[in-house]
Amino acid sequence: MKTTIFSILVFLLLAAPAKGIAQEFCVQLAAYSEHLPDSFFVERGIENYTEIVDKSGIFWYAAGNYATLEEAEAVQQAVVKKGFPYALIIDQEELRVLSAADCPYIRNGVVFLHDAQKDTATQIIYFDFGKSNLDAESKQTLDELSQKMQQYRNLTLKILGFTDGIGDAGENLKLAATRSRSARDYLIYKGIRADRMFMEVFGEAEPAAPNAEDDGSNAGKGRDLPENR
Repeated sequence: MKTTIFSILVFLLLAAPAKGIAQEFCVQLAAYSEHLPDSFFVERGIENYTEIVDKSGIFWYAAGNYATLEEAEAVQQAVVKKGFPYALIIDQEELRVLSAADCPYIRNGVVFLHDAQKDTATQIIYFDFGKSNLDAESKQTLDELSQKMQQYRNLTLKILGFTDGIGDAGENLKLAATRSRSARDYLIYKGIRADRMFMEVFGEAEPAAPNAEDDGSNAGKGRDLPENR
């Protein structure tokens, strides 16, 4: 018999208004720690630009939106001469494909900036009845999680430990704690720092579905419901 152990909490999506229309390329001008007035760009001959503020409060500026790479390359060369030597061409479709997520892109005049730290995702691993050792399937799930946490260094993880309702509640609480530590220790072995992970142990409490019928007693444990377990 297997039972659920934990949820992985991540976090997602920040949107900011932008000037322009939906296209596949933009030219990133520069990033600044403070907002710059329109005059800063107008004086340098740039009137069509986009401003995005990220989660860290950094202001990112891009010069227009373009349907083809050739158009973007021409603008990049022009803005370099106007005082932006580090201007980059951003292929928004390529970003979306490579990251398999909604990276910064423009749609209907709005810039959407993907923030992996605001992504709420849940992963579940299972244990054999009364056991706390990780099987191959659980390790594969944890491997994928560790890769994501290594990619996004600011992500934190919440591990929620559960058991079924068979046996003593106190022993189930201990088992849930051992299962949670098994998951945490495996991730530490994979290189994830312990201070990025937080455990909360429930044992048989707060099940997704009742493990047994309520028989009206204080214990509330009537006929076993294995399909729920």
